[in-house]
Amino acid sequence: MTGSGHGGKTVPMCRGARSVAALGILLALHMAGAQGRGGGDFEDLSRRAAAALDEHPEEAVNLYQKALAIRPNWSEGWFYLGAGLFETSRFPESRDALRKGLALEPRKGTPWAFLGMAEYELGDWGQALAHIQKGESIGLADRPAFVAAAHYRAALACLRLSDFALALEQLRPLVRAGNDSAPVIEALGLSALNLPVAPAALTAEQRPVAELAGRAAWAFVAERPEQASSLFDQLVSLYPLTPGVHYMRGAYLIGSDPAAAEEEFRSELRIAPSHVLSRVQLALLLMKRGEMENAVKLAGEAARLAPADALSQVTLGRALLSAGRTAEAIAALQTGEKLAPLNARTHFYLQQAYQRAGRDAEARKEQAEFNRLRDQQEPSTVREP
Repeated sequence: MTGSGHGGKTVPMCRGARSVAALGILLALHMAGAQGRGGGDFEDLSRRAAAALDEHPEEAVNLYQKALAIRPNWSEGWFYLGAGLFETSRFPESRDALRKGLALEPRKGTPWAFLGMAEYELGDWGQALAHIQKGESIGLADRPAFVAAAHYRAALACLRLSDFALALEQLRPLVRAGNDSAPVIEALGLSALNLPVAPAALTAEQRPVAELAGRAAWAFVAERPEQASSLFDQLVSLYPLTPGVHYMRGAYLIGSDPAAAEEEFRSELRIAPSHVLSRVQLALLLMKRGEMENAVKLAGEAARLAPADALSQVTLGRALLSAGRTAEAIAALQTGEKLAPLNARTHFYLQQAYQRAGRDAEARKEQAEFNRLRDQQEPSTVREP
C-alpha cells in the first residue's frame, strides 16, 4: 500500500491495499452476516459486495453504497465500505465511512485502527495515532498483516509528532515477529536517532546513517547482542558527530554498562545540547545512584525543552517523588498521564504518588487503571518511562 504524499510506504508484510482491506476487515472483524438482513435486494447486494471486496474493490464500493442506501444503520456495511474505499486510495471517503460505522458500533477495535490508518494517509498524525491506539486498547483482530500495518503507520505518526520512544514501541512487535523489511529498518533508525520525518523524506546524507542505525536498533530489540554490539560500534566509528548516534549507543549500554552509557549520553549533549532523551536517561541513571536533586534538575530541563513529551513529564514526576517532593511529583505525573493516557506505567507511578500523599481513593483508581492496561497490553508494549 503506497502513501498519499504524507510519507506512507509499502511494508512487505502488508503488500498492497487488498491484503489490508480484505484481511483487516472482511476476515478480521469476525462479523458473521449483516444485522437483520431481510429484504431480497439488500441481501443480494450485501452478498455480492462481500464477494467482490477482495478482487474487485471498486465494484464492492458501489454495491455497499447501494446496500447502505437501503439500510443506513448497517454498521458492518460502513466498515466494509470504508475498507473498499481505503483499498482504492479514496482516503477521505474511507475515513467518513468508518466514522459512520463506528458511530453505530464503537466497540470494535479493528475499525478504530483502520480509521487511524486512513487518517495517517491524510496527514492527520495526531488523530491517526489516537485512533490506532484506541483500536489497540480495545483489541485488534488476530490478523498479522493488518496488525503490522497498523503498528507501522502508528510508528510513522509518532515520528511526525516527535514521540520517538512510542515510535520504537510501535515497531517493537514487528521486530519480534522477525520483520526486517527496509521500511521497518528505516523507521527504527529514525526513531532511534530522534528524526521527526518519514522514511520517504530522508536526504541522501541521512539515509545511510538511518539505515545503519535501524539495523543496530533491530538487532538490539531482537535480542541479538553480538550483532547489535558490532553495529553500534560501527555506527559510532563512522558517524561520531551525528546527533543521536551517541544517545543510541548509550541506550544500548544502559543495561550492561551504566557508566559507559552515562558517558555516551554526556557525549550526545556535547554534540546536541538540547537533546531531550539524553537528559531523561541521565536522570534515570542518577536516580538509581541516589542523586535525586541532580536527577530532578536534568528531568526538569527535559520537561522544559519538551513540555508536550509524556516521557519527560513522567521522568520528572518520578524524580520529584524520589526526592520527597510529592505535590510537585503529582502535578508532573498528571501532565504525563494527560499526554499519554494509555501508558500503563504512568498510572502505576501516580498510584504511588497518591498513596504517599494520603489520597487513597485516587490511588486505588490509578491502580485499577494500571491493572486494566497491563492486562490488555503485551508486556513489551508497556513502556518503562
